[in-house]
Amino acid sequence: MTPNPARFNSARHYYYCTTRGTYFFGLSAGVPAGVQTLVRLTKFGFGVGEMLRMSSTTNGMTTLAAKFFIDCDPNIPISVELVSGRVAPGPANTQEKSLISFTAFHYTRADGTSTAWSVYRNSNWTAGAQGMNPFPFDGSSRKVIGSATWNQGMHEVTVNRYGNYYIYVSGGTQPNRAMGLTVQRNGRRLFGVYRSTTNFNGVDSLGHGLVVILNAGDRLKVVAEPNTSGYSGSEMRHASFFGFLII
Repeated sequence: MTPNPARFNSARHYYYCTTRGTYFFGLSAGVPAGVQTLVRLTKFGFGVGEMLRMSSTTNGMTTLAAKFFIDCDPNIPISVELVSGRVAPGPANTQEKSLISFTAFHYTRADGTSTAWSVYRNSNWTAGAQGMNPFPFDGSSRKVIGSATWNQGMHEVTVNRYGNYYIYVSGGTQPNRAMGLTVQRNGRRLFGVYRSTTNFNGVDSLGHGLVVILNAGDRLKVVAEPNTSGYSGSEMRHASFFGFLII
């Protein structure tokens, strides 16, 4: 598919927001064995999201991927920058070589029922034997669209419209430490993002998203699993939680 020239400048590799609103951005890249890599999403030259593979103990190519849900105004340039390290399109023995990718779209529903939320955390965390329930996100990062409501005291979102929702959770790992964040629906485990192995020696960003049918009144929150820890730098959305109504 050829990008719309009004939105993507292929000569300068910028994506331009055309409408004021909230946009979904997806990034991915292959990282060669043993290479420490940092890739940053920028808006008007300022970092608004990062994906990291700072472990140097990998012995083969790994896939680095991240998703972001960010406000944007018309004519604002969005770019992806390789800050450090090296990326690759895929293993030499594959046909597609499509690990390097960039996805962007303005989130809005034509019928006027747009429903979404987005929060992230600006600091590291450590969960003890009891875990962290709920996992706290920064109130200043809160973004709510439509009928969804966010309870900052409970760090919980309530959706008030039935439908299929895309939900995403992410977190950064601490060197040689386990990391686990679980999304709960009405107090029951739904899905999460985890690393139980402790032989990685750097900060790595991990994320997981899926489509779930939600009922009106469903409540969702994130909990940190017991004896885990994580990394999240200021404004870079390493630890995040967002979702939006699809259909």
